[in-house]
Amino acid sequence: MAAPQIEGLVWSLRHGVSRTSAAAVLRGLAVYSYAKVAIAEAGGIPPLVQLLRDGSEDAKVETAAALRNLTHGSDANKVAIAEAGGIPLLVQFLRDGGAGTKKWSAGALRNLASNNAANRVVIAEAGGVSLLVQLLRDGCAEAKFEAWAALCNLSCNNDANKVAIAEAVGLEAIVQLARGGRVTVDYGLVVENAGVPAKRKAALVVAALLRACVPEELRSRVDVQHVIRGVIGPYL
Repeated sequence: MAAPQIEGLVWSLRHGVSRTSAAAVLRGLAVYSYAKVAIAEAGGIPPLVQLLRDGSEDAKVETAAALRNLTHGSDANKVAIAEAGGIPLLVQFLRDGGAGTKKWSAGALRNLASNNAANRVVIAEAGGVSLLVQLLRDGCAEAKFEAWAALCNLSCNNDANKVAIAEAVGLEAIVQLARGGRVTVDYGLVVENAGVPAKRKAALVVAALLRACVPEELRSRVDVQHVIRGVIGPYL
């Protein structure tokens, strides 16, 4: 049963009363296991997601941080936030949010992608992979770490995401994935132990890039095709 304090905070979120302050308090409480459960039981997740949609920038920072804390170690909350439509909003903040919102959104996506195959797909479909790679390049130190961890989780048991990450990082990463089934960026491996399907797709991407470098009038020549096959053959 939700604690009276938590029920009151959720009431404030629903009725537009001091929503930023309520989200900030819930953010602090959500680090505790009992509160993760109580906030969800009180119906707090949908109004928090709504605050991501229409709150002030300060409110969005507090809410993204609250969702990060709510998803840490709670599989049920990961599902509830996804069902409430929170993932596309968090991805959107990676593109156009302020520094604080980007950092906490990356942290929430990191947790949402952990041990949840369905969320990995939704995050990727919302465009999260390339935006996390961009944050890894130009975010603050904390944001970079959250982005790196999110990418690690997104690549887990998902060949499509492995290739998408490599493509977003750049040509060297695609070649690295095709050759060894891994991608290394900044903090270390973001993709490791990729299977044959991912390596094969990465090799075909490399082949397409090689082909694009060949003048149009030469692409049909047998020897050009032979050269390209010779380059990518070991990776297929």
